[in-house]
Amino acid sequence: MNKNPKKNLRIAIIHDDFSLCGGGEKLVAILAKGLSKKGIEVDIITYNFTEEPKKIIPKGIKIKTIINKKYPFHDHNVRKYLFSKLNLKKKYDLFIFSGYFCLYASKINKPNILYCHNVRKPYLSTQKRFEEKPNKRQVQAKLDLIDNSFLGKSWTFLYKIKNKFIKKKIPRKISEKIELIRFLFAISPHPILIKYAIKPLTEEEEIRKEINYIQKIIVNSLTIKKDAKEYYKRESIIIHPPIETKKFHYKKNKNFWISINRIDPHKRVELQLKAFSKMPNEKLYIIGHIQNQKYYEFLKKIKPNNVKFLGVINEDKLIKKLSECKGMVFTAKKEDFGMAPVEAMASGKPVIAPNEGGCKETIINEKTGILINNINEDKIIRAVEKINKNPEKYKNACLRQARKFDVEVFIKKMTEEIRDSLVQ
Repeated sequence: MNKNPKKNLRIAIIHDDFSLCGGGEKLVAILAKGLSKKGIEVDIITYNFTEEPKKIIPKGIKIKTIINKKYPFHDHNVRKYLFSKLNLKKKYDLFIFSGYFCLYASKINKPNILYCHNVRKPYLSTQKRFEEKPNKRQVQAKLDLIDNSFLGKSWTFLYKIKNKFIKKKIPRKISEKIELIRFLFAISPHPILIKYAIKPLTEEEEIRKEINYIQKIIVNSLTIKKDAKEYYKRESIIIHPPIETKKFHYKKNKNFWISINRIDPHKRVELQLKAFSKMPNEKLYIIGHIQNQKYYEFLKKIKPNNVKFLGVINEDKLIKKLSECKGMVFTAKKEDFGMAPVEAMASGKPVIAPNEGGCKETIINEKTGILINNINEDKIIRAVEKINKNPEKYKNACLRQARKFDVEVFIKKMTEEIRDSLVQ
């Protein structure tokens, strides 16, 4: 194996999915570009690749997909199965994993590194899960990971017939029983005995099992480092996600605030709306795609006239809005890292954010913004009023802080870890 990461080295970055253009996809693209500039041959291996993310993929980087049209279900479990069959160890010198489902390829493909964006946490205690009957997801997880071609082909045929002649959805209770029958016959010739003996793994438990095949874990923040230790029982190295700081610039503000986040309850956007409803002379533009439609409908009902949802906008418009805003309002609950606040600081703009999660690592209180304990609408109002007195005073500190997260810093640290992994 080649020990020199600068000469004839081949690296595969294995990422869950390139169907969207989110933070994880941008990080993979930046990493691939940075490593290729150092003379390393980089390919990206992923489940699916659609039109939207093409704009962020640098020239010269090959994208290879593992999506398989033979499978009628393009759900989580099919992805796990296809990744588990991926064997590229003779083609590459090192594998960098990014995501959850791709971890199913880590047993075979080594040496490897995981760049961990966040940690899957259990929602229920293990004991309580074991007491519950296997739900549809658990049944599907077990079934799809069984390499039974006859069963797979039979089910595919029946599924196509059902779709052709039965347009109405099968009632949930009936469909779950069908799934259970499939599951029982697939795993044993004695399904009645197995019914009472099998305790299906949850997705979180499966991931913790696959993590054992990862040789080195790199996390994006101290928050995730603590989570990895608690839930995965693994030590890790912190390398913050990269920001292309040269893209951003500062302009005199045009009397509006900005919020960049997915429309999802985790982001606590309602706090922003409630705060700005009490500040009719302030404007707030909210940018981001709708992840939770019901939550969005709720937000529209309480939205004051001085707040606008702009949806998803292109990068040029986003950079322009950041350069011209007074500052950013960020309310996500215990955000793992938070790229948006760093982008705001790269534009010389202060950030109002909760004093929790990744915000504690990126924002310097009273220097590059205001961190709020137990954030609520009244505290947001006070922070807005404080920054309004002199928004420009935060500019230089914000620009200095953002440079700590620059692409060059990220690539340098990742290259060092790659070199270390090859030497071990």
